[in-house]
Amino acid sequence: MRAAVAVLVVVFVAVAFATRQHLEFSHPVAQPTTWRILDETPDKNHELPLIVAIKQRNLDKLESLFWAVSDPHHAQYGKHVTIDDLTQLIGPSQETVNQVLDWIASAGIGKMRVTKNRDFVHFTATVAQAEFLLHARFNTFQHIDTGRKIVRSLGPYSVPKTISHHFDFVVGATGFPLEPKSKIASEMNPTDMYSLVGPADLRQRYNVTAVGNPSLNNSQAVAEFQEQFYSPSDLSQFFSQYVSYSKADKVYKVVGQNTPTYPGTEANLDIQYIMGVAPGIKTWYWSNPPNDFWGDLTAWVSQIGDTPDAPFVHSISYGSQGNYPSSDYRDRLNTEFQKMGARGISIIFASGDSGTGCFLCVEFLPSFPATSPYVTSVGATTWVGSGVGPEEAVTGFSSGGGMSLLFPRPSYQNKAVSAYLSSGVELPESFYYAANGRATPDVAALGWNFAVVVGGSVQSVGGTSASAPTFAGIVSLLNDIRLAKGARPLGFLNPFLYSVAATTPGALWDVTVGNNQYGCCGLSGFLCAPGWDPVTGLGTPNFAVLSKLV
Repeated sequence: MRAAVAVLVVVFVAVAFATRQHLEFSHPVAQPTTWRILDETPDKNHELPLIVAIKQRNLDKLESLFWAVSDPHHAQYGKHVTIDDLTQLIGPSQETVNQVLDWIASAGIGKMRVTKNRDFVHFTATVAQAEFLLHARFNTFQHIDTGRKIVRSLGPYSVPKTISHHFDFVVGATGFPLEPKSKIASEMNPTDMYSLVGPADLRQRYNVTAVGNPSLNNSQAVAEFQEQFYSPSDLSQFFSQYVSYSKADKVYKVVGQNTPTYPGTEANLDIQYIMGVAPGIKTWYWSNPPNDFWGDLTAWVSQIGDTPDAPFVHSISYGSQGNYPSSDYRDRLNTEFQKMGARGISIIFASGDSGTGCFLCVEFLPSFPATSPYVTSVGATTWVGSGVGPEEAVTGFSSGGGMSLLFPRPSYQNKAVSAYLSSGVELPESFYYAANGRATPDVAALGWNFAVVVGGSVQSVGGTSASAPTFAGIVSLLNDIRLAKGARPLGFLNPFLYSVAATTPGALWDVTVGNNQYGCCGLSGFLCAPGWDPVTGLGTPNFAVLSKLV
């Protein structure tokens, strides 16, 4: 998993501080140590892609709708809604939108795009126009190692009081690209190839016994950030070597930019395994540029909200164990996840590769957005022995998990998490985590020693980045069963997963060996245990049983 490791904290929280006719909407942003400010003045005509998030209405009604359509025991389960339904429910009024558009137009900007829910505005502004709109100063920064130059503001920025009550935040003006985190990968010698994990091993372990003919209506996707591109030729080679029973080696649609001549391990891993586990299902590759992660994530959620036929399952292998965005930003992102779930879309996040995470040895830091109560978080396992069989917590790195300090524990996991905390298993000191917080991961899947083709060579790759697309592919296969029966896709998964884990033994393979120690001040982290635990969640999927329950 690629984690956010930059030292800045991007804050979008509104501050009760008036400056004449404007209201401040961000604190100053810390300049990362890997970027230096240049003396040169930015070109006033340099263009910046900006997104304004407009406040939505009726968020309490959205939350009620989300839980109703996601709860297998509710009469409204599976009765998902459309983008137009959501617009009627929570979309800002046209009067509100017009006021925001007039403000943007006051800078001389004529071309703007409003999303279907009327809650995001995309536009391009020159530096001069952005300075006028946001009352902020922009500078040119250069990366110390790569030499790359960008134009950013260190903030704060502000907007007129007359529109501030319609305004959540703007992205694209502040924030820096993340520093890349190297994947746990190595090239393999031919004599070592036998030990690699491939899609056939995953399908064998998780009892996926047939490929079948996927529904034409089914779909899945991976979301990529930070200039991660996939190679179609690597994908074809991967299928030839590891998915020879299928010829479905073509991505259905690319959204955004893909530069196949610069393939990334992350992107190749994600696309090869979601397609390798669930071959034949229409797969989208969703790509956003390397601006700042939280801004790019905003772009992605707004794009999903603007796409009526968005795929039913999305796998995302990115997040941050620390350096969290502000509460306002987190709340808005959670709202976007609720909107996706209400439409029947499953959002699956890798739980992180840094175990419990740690801040100055005073608190644990599980990965966000994986800790959102409205997504499914996936941890990583490995074989207990040398081949397909029982699993234990991954040992080649530390699988992310714990209890969030940011969000309360959702009701769907109350029994499972309470049982773990009261089981007598040895726990870290209580002040390191919030016992009543949202707990992660929800589930797990294999995440070590995966065979990935990159640039024509096979690499061994590990990470929850491997686990997330693996689990996502399993979910797509479950959706296929539902779609064949004329039912709706699973949508938000967690109420279903926790329910079947409690009532149907064997629906998930319980993982009871291992821990997620991160090495913070000698702390042991959390331990695996029977039932749910903060290392491997409810366990790994048994498709043979789950397929009968959907």
